Amino acid sequence: MRIGIGQINTTVCDIEGNARKIEDACEYFAASGADFAIFPELSLVGYSPKDAVLAQRLLEESGAALDALAKCVKLPCLIGFIRPSGGAIGRYNSAAWLEGGRVKHIYDKALFPNYDVFDEPRVFDSGAEPLVFEYKGKKIGVTVCEDIWTLESVPTARRYKGFRPLDSLRRLNFDADGRPRQTRGLDIALNISASVFSKTNDNVRKSGAMLCQVSDYLGAPLVWCNLVGGNDDLIFAGGGGAYVGASLAADGKCKSAVLKKFEEDFRVIDVSNLENSEGDAADYNSIADVHAALVMALRDFVRKSGFKKVILGLSGGIDSALVAALAARALGAENVIGVSLPSKISSAHSKDDARILAENLGIKYLTVPISPVVDGAEESLKEVFKGYPQDVTEENIQSRARGLLLMAMSNKFGAMLLSTGNKSECAVGYCTLYGDTCGGVAPISDLYKTEVYELSRYINKNGVKIPQNSIDKAPSAELRENQTDQDSLPPYNVLDAILELFIEKRLGPQEIVERGFEREVVYDVIKKIELNEYKRKQFAYGLKVTSVAFGTGRRMPLARKIRL
Repeated sequence: MRIGIGQINTTVCDIEGNARKIEDACEYFAASGADFAIFPELSLVGYSPKDAVLAQRLLEESGAALDALAKCVKLPCLIGFIRPSGGAIGRYNSAAWLEGGRVKHIYDKALFPNYDVFDEPRVFDSGAEPLVFEYKGKKIGVTVCEDIWTLESVPTARRYKGFRPLDSLRRLNFDADGRPRQTRGLDIALNISASVFSKTNDNVRKSGAMLCQVSDYLGAPLVWCNLVGGNDDLIFAGGGGAYVGASLAADGKCKSAVLKKFEEDFRVIDVSNLENSEGDAADYNSIADVHAALVMALRDFVRKSGFKKVILGLSGGIDSALVAALAARALGAENVIGVSLPSKISSAHSKDDARILAENLGIKYLTVPISPVVDGAEESLKEVFKGYPQDVTEENIQSRARGLLLMAMSNKFGAMLLSTGNKSECAVGYCTLYGDTCGGVAPISDLYKTEVYELSRYINKNGVKIPQNSIDKAPSAELRENQTDQDSLPPYNVLDAILELFIEKRLGPQEIVERGFEREVVYDVIKKIELNEYKRKQFAYGLKVTSVAFGTGRRMPLARKIRL
């Protein structure tokens, strides 16, 4: 059976555009000799539609587009869409099998993730019926994304009770004691997915282990079509493919054939002939994958939001340098505007490093001094602040002056402003609200400072883009003379280790101390995290690459007692 896997990059609510991609792919697969094609979860409406899915108009347009698509596609196919339900919410997240000019079969997703960034039970009712149908003499079973994440090896499996699609399909090939049935009831399993990329999640699928286990569990090949692209803060890596479990292979080794990661891909795979697999694209490839993920997601966020150009402030430091390099790669240097915004205390090397970066990247470079704006603000506040000593207030005026000017240029040039803060700074509040937090998207807000350095060195592997001085010099906000981050923070390798244990591993302060960190340092860092939640609530969207990103992935109350 030759199956076309259509790894398309969808846009949320662009039903017409998504349908066109499906139709074009089906035409390609038909010409390539595929028996049928499959596409990602909610491929017709885009993932994740969030509360937009509750709009009656979207529901009606999805149904109409599905019927129209069924009439025009040149090949049977399985696609994701939304449809009415009789449940409390009134919506199903469904998969439709199109064949012979009509919608022939429908499956409604049963299991919905309600953890990390997911809250699908908020907008969908659960299905409770399996779908197995026959096509060209093969019995085919259908599931959608989370439906297959129920093996004992998957930590989230314990969340699901009652109807579990994987168990239902397994009973078609195995009896209650796990013995193979003489008459097989399932020949191929299909899963259409929108599985979110993260360093942790891709390690779960490393070498296709989890997907091969699903194939073994079902006693049938698994064809997994995953979404690719960026939608809001979520990144989808693609890397779909076909998997035959070790128990089904003559040599006792899992077989796979896979698609590319971080780009649209279309491939016809014969599930009966996976002996010459070229490897597994689902493998997590460390910093290279993070780079590819951020480039793709930044490009998609900007373009799907209706922008062509971006603008950002260039401080001469490592963070803005990295964001500029990512933007130039994602959108083309001609679509990136870098602005140096020097103050009276900006160092010569900072201004030089910003200029050299712009030259290396080939982006447009502007210089707009902030001194007139800062002087004007201080003059306006002189009488009000009379008798008060200078403190962080005056430092923040500088940052807010930069935010003011950058937002003005963003408006005038029609370019989206990029925020350049990293996760370490966001965590401990080393960012000025309405200053360097301004922006439409924050590309590196889920990268710790140590990862910022790692990714910058990776970018420079094939020729220097980011000035070496930006990498080597002590990080500083340069809001006062001779200021460095380490004046009031531990070294970043220590800080980031504490942050990861607290934020992603969810360890308490005493547990972190027991890992070998100084008690005073740990408690000070965590206090900073807790006190600065109000800033993070007002940040631009960040692009998620870790298992716990600020925003929808970590929802903390503001008005609360801080417990240390």
